[in-house]
Amino acid sequence: MPRELTRQLGWQEATGSRMEITVRQTDRAVWVALSGILDRQGVERMISRVAPRLARRGCRIILDGTRLTHLDYRATHGLLAWNRKLRDHRHQLFLHGWSDYLKAILVMEDWDRELGAMPTEPSSWRPYEGAPADRAP
Repeated sequence: MPRELTRQLGWQEATGSRMEITVRQTDRAVWVALSGILDRQGVERMISRVAPRLARRGCRIILDGTRLTHLDYRATHGLLAWNRKLRDHRHQLFLHGWSDYLKAILVMEDWDRELGAMPTEPSSWRPYEGAPADRAP
């Protein structure tokens, strides 16, 4: 389904925004909550927001897609390339709350093979309450 036909949330239509990114960080993890439509530019924005928070090696990055309405298939290449860079620095990328629809888009791009045995929704991850949040429309 083309992203132009994907229904947006009311606040997104009113503000003309396609995606909102909220970033929370703890000592060894970065929780990234995404809402709206994730396209190629959104992936670039997300990476630019998260990268400065990965000063040490071995961090866990959790992409929370609970409020994500659509993933533009053209964004998957950027996600895969970022995952490779993260692995080079011993970081781990996890997906949390992604719908079957969003996962199907990733599967078309061999996301499962890319991640290998890495779990997509570790049950031990919860949003980090009390962690400082950085929110941008």
